[in-house]
Amino acid sequence: MNSSYKNNITYGDLIEGITYAVNPKKIVEIGILDGYSLKHFINSSTNTTIIKAYDIFEEFNGNHGNKDKLIKDFEHHKNVSIEYGDFYKLNNSLEEIDILHIDIANNGDVYDFAIKNYLPKLSKNGIMILEGGSEERDNVEWMTKYNKPSIQPIVKKYNMKVIGTFPSITLFRK
Repeated sequence: MNSSYKNNITYGDLIEGITYAVNPKKIVEIGILDGYSLKHFINSSTNTTIIKAYDIFEEFNGNHGNKDKLIKDFEHHKNVSIEYGDFYKLNNSLEEIDILHIDIANNGDVYDFAIKNYLPKLSKNGIMILEGGSEERDNVEWMTKYNKPSIQPIVKKYNMKVIGTFPSITLFRK
């Protein structure tokens, strides 16, 4: 079928489109790495949007962000904070969130925890954006090597919307 929509978009474009549509007052990102998605949240929100980005940095056994470099890279954005935050504890200190982005080596357990512990933190029209969700993403080398639980059963159970094949993004509304 012919369509002008056949051009590829990037995940950054998707993040910016969601952010523009939601017009959030508060964005929380868990898992920063080099700040790719953080940059796109900043680009598509107002300078009054509170953006809090959390990571465990060097404590993560794998690719992780450099806290000092990230702080330096984003210090000119006065509405952005970069802080240490453990995904499995952070939910206890957070309040109403308009956009929540989780990208921490996601697997089925991460999705399940996010739904049970973070979904209630979303505002009335809030949206949760999770890295992964496709069958292709479930079959990456580290997921099988470390016998991580698949994301697909969670996606199907809750009828979540997965966009793209790899790495894919999953959207979930309250």
